[in-house]
Amino acid sequence: MLRVLFLSFCSWLAVQAAEIQGRVLDPSGRAAAGARVTAAHRAAGWERVSASDAQGEFRFADLPPGDYVVTASAQGLQSLSAEIVQLASPSASARRDLLLRLAAVSASVTVTGTGAGELPGEGGKVLEAVALQDWQRRGEISVVEALRVLPGVRVQQLGGPGAFSRVQIRGLRSMDTGVLIDGFRFRDAASTQAEAGAFWSDFQLLDMSRIEVLKGSGASLYGSHSAGGVVNLISDPGGGPTHGEVQGEGGGLGLTRGAAKIAGGLLQDRLRYSLGAGHLNVLRGNDGNDRHRNSALQTRMSYDLAGGWTISGRVYAADVFTQTNETPFAAPASQLPPSGVIRAIPLAPDQVRRLERGQPYQLGDATFIPSLDDPDSSRASRHEASAVTVEHRSHPRWGWRVGYQNVITRRDHRNGPAGVRFQPRFNTSDIFRGRIDTLQARVDAQPWRNHLILAGYEWEREGYRSRSTNEAPPELRLFSSVAIQQASHAFFVQDVARWFADRLEVAVAGRTQAFQLNRPDFAGGVPAYQRVMPPNPPRAWTGDAAVSWFFRATGTKLRSHLGNGYRAPSPYERFGAGFFFGGFTPYGDPRLAPERLVSWDGGLDQYFGSRLRLRATGFYTRLQQVIAFDFSGAIAPSTDPYGRNGGYRNTGGGLARGVELAVEANPRRGTLVRSGYTYTKAIERRSALIGGDLRTLRISPHMVTIVASQQVTRRLDVAFDLFAASSYVYQFNSRPFEFAGPVKADCTLNYALPAGERQLKLYLRLENFLNRLYYEDGFRTPGIWGVAGLRWLW
Repeated sequence: MLRVLFLSFCSWLAVQAAEIQGRVLDPSGRAAAGARVTAAHRAAGWERVSASDAQGEFRFADLPPGDYVVTASAQGLQSLSAEIVQLASPSASARRDLLLRLAAVSASVTVTGTGAGELPGEGGKVLEAVALQDWQRRGEISVVEALRVLPGVRVQQLGGPGAFSRVQIRGLRSMDTGVLIDGFRFRDAASTQAEAGAFWSDFQLLDMSRIEVLKGSGASLYGSHSAGGVVNLISDPGGGPTHGEVQGEGGGLGLTRGAAKIAGGLLQDRLRYSLGAGHLNVLRGNDGNDRHRNSALQTRMSYDLAGGWTISGRVYAADVFTQTNETPFAAPASQLPPSGVIRAIPLAPDQVRRLERGQPYQLGDATFIPSLDDPDSSRASRHEASAVTVEHRSHPRWGWRVGYQNVITRRDHRNGPAGVRFQPRFNTSDIFRGRIDTLQARVDAQPWRNHLILAGYEWEREGYRSRSTNEAPPELRLFSSVAIQQASHAFFVQDVARWFADRLEVAVAGRTQAFQLNRPDFAGGVPAYQRVMPPNPPRAWTGDAAVSWFFRATGTKLRSHLGNGYRAPSPYERFGAGFFFGGFTPYGDPRLAPERLVSWDGGLDQYFGSRLRLRATGFYTRLQQVIAFDFSGAIAPSTDPYGRNGGYRNTGGGLARGVELAVEANPRRGTLVRSGYTYTKAIERRSALIGGDLRTLRISPHMVTIVASQQVTRRLDVAFDLFAASSYVYQFNSRPFEFAGPVKADCTLNYALPAGERQLKLYLRLENFLNRLYYEDGFRTPGIWGVAGLRWLW
């Protein structure tokens, strides 16, 4: 009875609105059943998803008026050109028949570059997308592995599954890459740089439709921590006939994983939903004692109300436990050359095991000791990012929306006496809690046909709380806690103008943000900051401009993008402290100024029909002012107002410049190849290394990526991906060590079994099948290992 009343109430709220209908045809002109059809609103950026029926028919009902981009795709096929449909009134109707053809170049719509719907032939910014079918074909389960194959993107994973990870774009640092979930920033207010780095390894691929990566500054639209690029995790919008899948897999390293997903629409698709859940369990890991557990949930729901109103909500949450190892360290000074760059030679694995057991060991020619097993060191983390959005759109030329997001993060780092070196006498616990509340209001308007103006206001409040303690007797017990809260107000505006039948696009954006810091609350062992009323961070001003021209006759797009960015100092950088030599030592400086940079990129995209695309990009970024962790002696207790021996301070930055080349080809039916090469020269203005080496840490000058897939038979397909990088510099004790670059090749076999209207897929994934042993910053990564599993789809 309650269900009937609820459905009746929802039907009463709904109104007759515009609609798009049509038919999807395969290359021979026959009806294409089961094709995925998307209608994306050009101004608002959101999309509706449906599927064609047995006759190839599809229908989108109750759409708000406006301009839509309609695309369709099926396995091995996709639309070559997106259809632009104009719905000028709430009662308008349009029909489009879409012809599917073989294509190498995706016609999907992206939103991260401008906050509105963009097509591949538009926009002056470099934006790449990794689609659901791409990572499913490769058998990936984590966001970082899905990103690894993109040109210009460097993914570091310090160990096996679940290990700490970094994502760096075009030679910049991990904290320069912003993370978005459906356009809202995801940050950990309690991390060292108040960015998302602590949670990269926790993101599972559950209920996402695609991942978009913007390269170059995105600070004008997305604010702090977006100076080098943006990664936008886009949830499945749901809609269409009910569909889903159940997946299970297991294999090497003691890995088992189960996942399930369901999505669809009700009430003539006015109520759209999607839900994904998964549990990953690694029993042994890289060294046999690297357990990892990750339980995650992701869901999204939206409903169209009367009068052009839409309300939507989303939740993405995870609960993670990971055993952690000791930090790698240099061999004794007597083992190292007196000067110059040191070749990174690891201690042999059998000698590592002897060292861990406390037995005599031989260094041989080793210059560093890799990450040693620490049996009682672990990290427990949780994150929850929930959002709700209300949108109103009853006119084809303008609309508005208001959204609220709450991000809650918690990390508990524990350690004990077990282990080899510098272990605490008693069990310790360092708990970090962060909370960020964001309220965003945005208006989009098209006062003229060729102009789309976006303007908005954003309020953000971030809170940071930490507690450090140990389990010592009362007379030796240590305790310290810090609680900090900061708010900011930002205004942003953007104008996207298109002329000459949309061949020329110019986008100009600007943003200003002001901060207000409350007096921090301290307890325990950090008295240095208690008498300080810290100043507010300076107001931030950012802007960017992007221009592109598309020559349809030759299939050439010329583009350029110029912008600046900033990163506000984190609470930890301003008030952080650590435990050293029996007490708490302050690191932070409340007077820190924000980091600032300017960046430019430009190049061309060349399309050769439907089977080949080439892209060439030059990029240049200057870090004008950064925040560095400095123990070189520049900070001394006699002159520092907080009595520090070292810590965070503002210094000169550096440069990152280079060239990025990419090719995407469909040479024959069922074959798809994507490859990229990136040359990066990244240097520091002042070296922190003994000997004065100016190379930026962790940056490989040369990187190569290859992704290839082949439909062998109607049921069997093979996917291959490779990431390779040249050597890079890392430091131990301020000495430069040169590490051999990583080489990782993966291969996945997929075999589909028909099961009536459903489908059962068997797959085998081999990770690092070339068995190349390499070390990331001294952490050993796994050799060859594999996973087998099955996926049931309906």
